[in-house]
Amino acid sequence: MRVTMSRAWAVSCALALLGCSTSVYGPRLYAPADPPDSVGARDIGLKVHLMSGDLVVLTVWQRSDSGLAGPGERFNLQRQSLGTGEFFLPFDSIALLETRERIGSRPTAKGGMIFWSVVWGLTTVVCVADPKSCFGSCPTFYVATDSGERLVAEGFSASIARALEAKDLDALFPAPPAGMGPLTLRMRNEALETHAVRSLTLHVAPRPPEGRVFAARDGTLYPATVARAPSSCQAADGDCEPALRAPDGAERTSLADSTDLAARETLELTFPAATGRLGVVIAARQSLLTTYLFYQTMGYLGGRAGETLAALERGGPLVAGRAMGMSRLIAPIEVEVEDGGGWRPIGVHDEAGPLATQVEVVPFTRRSDGPVRVRLSATRGAWRLDWVALADLGDPVQAVAVSPEAVRRDGRPDSAALALLRDPERYLVTYPGDTYDIVFRLPAGTGPSELLLESQGFYYEWMRAEWLADEDPGLALLALTDPAAALRALAPGYKRAEPKMESLFWSSRFAR
Repeated sequence: MRVTMSRAWAVSCALALLGCSTSVYGPRLYAPADPPDSVGARDIGLKVHLMSGDLVVLTVWQRSDSGLAGPGERFNLQRQSLGTGEFFLPFDSIALLETRERIGSRPTAKGGMIFWSVVWGLTTVVCVADPKSCFGSCPTFYVATDSGERLVAEGFSASIARALEAKDLDALFPAPPAGMGPLTLRMRNEALETHAVRSLTLHVAPRPPEGRVFAARDGTLYPATVARAPSSCQAADGDCEPALRAPDGAERTSLADSTDLAARETLELTFPAATGRLGVVIAARQSLLTTYLFYQTMGYLGGRAGETLAALERGGPLVAGRAMGMSRLIAPIEVEVEDGGGWRPIGVHDEAGPLATQVEVVPFTRRSDGPVRVRLSATRGAWRLDWVALADLGDPVQAVAVSPEAVRRDGRPDSAALALLRDPERYLVTYPGDTYDIVFRLPAGTGPSELLLESQGFYYEWMRAEWLADEDPGLALLALTDPAAALRALAPGYKRAEPKMESLFWSSRFAR
């Protein structure tokens, strides 16, 4: 149900989330220290969202080493005019820069750090037919195999804003073992997004004979010599053991609830007897449920997406994290073990990405004899489970951290990109269709080793033109402030899209 604009204005301004400015043709956002060119922009202007919450709209502007200067008008948080004049705005006072994109244009890499744009005429036929099924991803990483490229990781999946920048550690299970020369990872931007990659680090950990190394959620690396398959697995829809016995890509999936997208399900697994330091190994990736919810929220925000994002950047990680409420209600797989007749929680598996399968271990200690019973609780329809095992874990091991040795683009060395990846204060920024080959020199003289990729950065989704038709301040406010109610309200729409989302999603992947 739509609410009146006056009511939405009052509530939104009070929360400093939805903003009150007039909708633009399409928001295009820039980093504070990387403004667009002022030439020809007098009739468009540059919205400078300040950390204080005020807004300055510059008609023309000049960039110096420390800030922006130019004539314009200043507004307070309620978007009441505070007067016109000449302004100097230091970069450290700016949360976000926003201008507008005219219908019929498309973004290029020339303007520096372009974070967001409405795309007109660039989206695929698939996205036009079903905009909530458009392909979206953080940076994707591939290795070459005998059968072609294989997806092995996706970086910082949950970092959808600068305020949510984070490190992500991904096990490269399909990658060749260490000690065989340089390793090349192909990094792609395959979606209508801007990626800001701060760093890439390869971690090389000694692997035990006939064993593997598994990373826990906190980054601790555990060697494992035995990984037991479940002897049974029961869920509400029947026997789940065949799908989970091996990491073979045969995933166990379920369907979302038709009335509440937060509704949960439980899997109960039994493993052969084991004691001591153990770990539940989980190989899984998310479904497209959270992708759909993110896209739908973007549509509800519509032309106010810039204001909302600026408010999140001003609030920092805590405020930005709260705005991700629907994802928090859906994301984790909770892991419990039976202990003394009751169930004891031991941790969660919480990987945000829907593309690459993430392998993690949830460690625990068991002293009693007999079969080991494990219970997994997760949101219905939110996960694709490939493998669940019970491993014997050794003492944690230390990995050797390896920085990129070279970067190639279009087959040629790219020293500028390499310098950016080696500088912790700067970002390598990529745009749709960009591909980089990242070369790591593996340590000499080491035996078989486990390879893990640590990526750090953030990304911004580009606003699709088709999403703007969904603009609804009331529903946007609901998604941001009452995620449980929003998940109930969005259930019917998702259920209509669910059967076809997977095929449409992959067929709309962006290529140069």
